[in-house]
Amino acid sequence: MKKMSTVIYLNEPRNIQFKEEAVTGCNDGDVLCETLVSVISPGTEVSAYIGMKPLRKGVNYPRLQGYCNVAKVVEIGSSVSNYSVGDRVLTFQSHRSHFLINENKILYKLTSTDESEKIACSYLYHLGYNAVLRSNIRAGSRVLVVGLGVLGLTSVAMSSLAGATVVGLSNYEKPRKIAREFGACLSIDRNSINEIKSVFSEGLADVIIVTTNSWVDWKIALEMSASFGVIACLGFPGRDSSPDDFNPLDSEYFYMKQLRIESVGFSPEVNDSRGFLRFNEKDNIQYIVNLINKQSLNPEKLISNIYNFSEIELAYENLIDRKKSPITHLLTWKK
Repeated sequence: MKKMSTVIYLNEPRNIQFKEEAVTGCNDGDVLCETLVSVISPGTEVSAYIGMKPLRKGVNYPRLQGYCNVAKVVEIGSSVSNYSVGDRVLTFQSHRSHFLINENKILYKLTSTDESEKIACSYLYHLGYNAVLRSNIRAGSRVLVVGLGVLGLTSVAMSSLAGATVVGLSNYEKPRKIAREFGACLSIDRNSINEIKSVFSEGLADVIIVTTNSWVDWKIALEMSASFGVIACLGFPGRDSSPDDFNPLDSEYFYMKQLRIESVGFSPEVNDSRGFLRFNEKDNIQYIVNLINKQSLNPEKLISNIYNFSEIELAYENLIDRKKSPITHLLTWKK
């Protein structure tokens, strides 16, 4: 079967192009899929859309956008054993209407009762969950989440489920309200930072999850960390800005508190043959899907609006303008 796929490319900042690309039939273990919905990951996609410095060398324009995709299987290769035509699957595919994928790269096969729109958000929760795992957040931990965008909110939710006492920090009321609904005992703006001391018995946090790029927020993290605390980075401190005369590793904080600073965005893709990589993407996603289905997680609170894929520029601009404090947007792929 041959399909024409509409693929979204970002040619340069604020220049979206829809390209038609041929997708030919399946080979052996490949699965041909048609996208149903995809979710915007604001930190990654909007940063590229406005032209911020790439996170790594070799990533230039034109570039693909997105990685939260739920699609329907429309054809399978001759050796595919785990999927059938009509199945719905969760993948890391970029924003596009059709694609080929090896069956081993599929993250999760949806059940008949799974809602595509909710499951498409599961990897956003996975990033918050990974911060919990890597930072050893557990029952009784004192956690401060700096920035309440989509990853800040998923970090609040997963930290709360782990049994932590969680405080969220944002200057916007809507995400502060959602953070409280997700389990934060306190969510405040940056001018009220001293209120943290009324929640954490020692006044400082065991773990601080930083989801922004701001040096101001980095300084808050240093100041609010307890001794032997952990600063877990889901943001990119200093991206496109310099700290001026501020030392991000000031010995007053980093050395004297013996802090551990770690980037927590990656996890193993799959378990190994001996089971040493128990907490990997596929198993973690299955756990998160179970939480969604039990209504312990509510992805609907993350979706501020639904756009047709052809309106992706409008969706990006809305996230940039922050009118009504949007969290993220869902894209539907009906033409």
